[in-house]
Amino acid sequence: MASTRITLRALVPVRVPVRVSSRPVRWRVVGSDDHPFVRHLRAASPGVDGPTVDVVALGTSLSDEALPTLLAAMSAGPGARHVVLVHSGAGGGTLLRGLAAEQSKTVATVIELADPTPAALATATGLLGAPPYAVDDLAVHGDGTVTTDGWRPIPLPAGAPDLAGQAVVVTGGLGGLGIRVAVALAAAGAVPVVVDVRAEAEAPIDTQRYVSMLRRLAPEAQVVQVDLTDREAARRCLAGLAPRALVHCAGRVVGGTGRKLTVEEISAMGAAKVGTLQSVLSAVDHRHLRAVLAFGSVTARGAHPGLYGYALANESLRREMGRLAAAHPAVRWCTAEWSLWSGAGIARGVRAAARLMGMVPIPVTTGVAATVELLGALTAAKTNGGAPVPGSLVIAAEVRGAEGRWSGRPEGIPGIDTAYVVQPGANFDQARLDKLARIVAAAAVPDAALDRLTAAREARPAGTASPAGAPLLLRAAVAGDRVDCVVLSGVSPGPLPAAEPILRYQYQIRRTRPVFE
Repeated sequence: MASTRITLRALVPVRVPVRVSSRPVRWRVVGSDDHPFVRHLRAASPGVDGPTVDVVALGTSLSDEALPTLLAAMSAGPGARHVVLVHSGAGGGTLLRGLAAEQSKTVATVIELADPTPAALATATGLLGAPPYAVDDLAVHGDGTVTTDGWRPIPLPAGAPDLAGQAVVVTGGLGGLGIRVAVALAAAGAVPVVVDVRAEAEAPIDTQRYVSMLRRLAPEAQVVQVDLTDREAARRCLAGLAPRALVHCAGRVVGGTGRKLTVEEISAMGAAKVGTLQSVLSAVDHRHLRAVLAFGSVTARGAHPGLYGYALANESLRREMGRLAAAHPAVRWCTAEWSLWSGAGIARGVRAAARLMGMVPIPVTTGVAATVELLGALTAAKTNGGAPVPGSLVIAAEVRGAEGRWSGRPEGIPGIDTAYVVQPGANFDQARLDKLARIVAAAAVPDAALDRLTAAREARPAGTASPAGAPLLLRAAVAGDRVDCVVLSGVSPGPLPAAEPILRYQYQIRRTRPVFE
């Protein structure tokens, strides 16, 4: 019988080159003209033929003033529309893609233009006329090249935490995840400082039990009630605190499929994620601060209807962590973009729906243990594999599969792969493997059709055929505008196998959803 043990896997984004074609379009600017790209467009002549593309341009940071512009760009007028966001680090693509996923005739493309050289501006202008891709988040570099994010699996960073007797601040510490992390850190010898907007007496009963456990494990632990969105209040309450590490779990979620969020609601979610991080960092003494681990979300990496405000808050959190890492290189910064947790955090009411989508929720005990080990790797500056801890990574759960069952994948993340296990004894000839490979590859990009680029070819040297009776694993991953699918033998979808594949397939992504009628 196949094992059902859930394991965690970590993935980091990698740049994948993208070749794009163009077509004649007209453009119109929605919002401010104060951006190098808009000035470049104004000096150019828009195409006289073709559909009209709405362009929104943002700078290096996402202000509250930009939110109405983004919402207006996605709601202006009936009919088929293509909205292109060009930004220089502000982000905002998660909001546009989430809204586009709710509107059958609207698509969104996001272009990051960090270095507006003449070559980059010319390339970005050409991208306005490019048909929307299944991978719709592009980066234009100073030399004019274009990339998107692919994904590379890495060993989950782990290390023994060197925190004995050291203060560790845990924001959102009376939430379902925060308090469990605090207890685990106390068990590892740390002295947690739990910070939350709620008073301890207002927390749920199970949380209060965890607080009692925390105090038994670490008598010097503190519970601090303060609204971290109030920076002055944070400074008064946390003055003099010199933590060794910070685990940032604070946040809030508002949304639901079909619900229209207001600017105020979206802004409040951003403040609960980014504003609270800025407040606590401005309040504490940095002399002993060695590591900051932020709880992000996999929603920041895809299109999530109903959760676009929460997704935007987590995208903004990751970008703010990147800015802080550049400004404070002596501290180690990491954003863990978790998939759905089981039974804690926002997952309590959505576990059944998540499983229907093919997601495998992360067990709380597994996730908490991984959090402590990840913080240990940050404080040690090395992972269990010896490499530096990445600035951001996606952490997702998967379960070893059985015949006819998917192994599980986080939903809605471009590049996250799909996997399928053929158990021993199944009668699969070459034709059936060809058909199954296409099914697995198509599941990685449900909004697109696939054109076969290469015939299946043997990748394993002669004499190394798989042993009789071994299971087969088919795994597909998006890489730019194509999908790569491999067939491996004798493995189950736990950590990514190191074995050489038996067969390789490659498909071109061709979007089927019409953009303009």
